[in-house]
Amino acid sequence: MEKTEILEKIKEAELKVEKDVNSAEEEKKNKIIEAKLKAREIIEDAQKEAEKIKAEIIEKAKADIEKEKEEIKKVRQKEIDAFEEKGKGNLMKAVDMLYKEFVGMVEHV
Repeated sequence: MEKTEILEKIKEAELKVEKDVNSAEEEKKNKIIEAKLKAREIIEDAQKEAEKIKAEIIEKAKADIEKEKEEIKKVRQKEIDAFEEKGKGNLMKAVDMLYKEFVGMVEHV
């Protein structure tokens, strides 16, 4: 082989290596971009799932609070009803006592 032939082969090999390196660099950039896009998708999906779970937790908490509120209202209503009945009984006693006092005052006049 002549020197020029050898130099041409070296030059061709260098060009091929440079082309392969450039191709590998391009492939690396594409894979990085692809990985970043996939990571962004995963993060967005995770955020959506977190929002969904958060909404479910809030709805359950609201339902639990409403249930507890209704139970408290029932208990308090029973207490109010008991006070009302007691008050009605006391009212009748008070009316009866005032009537007797009035009758007693009228009889002494």
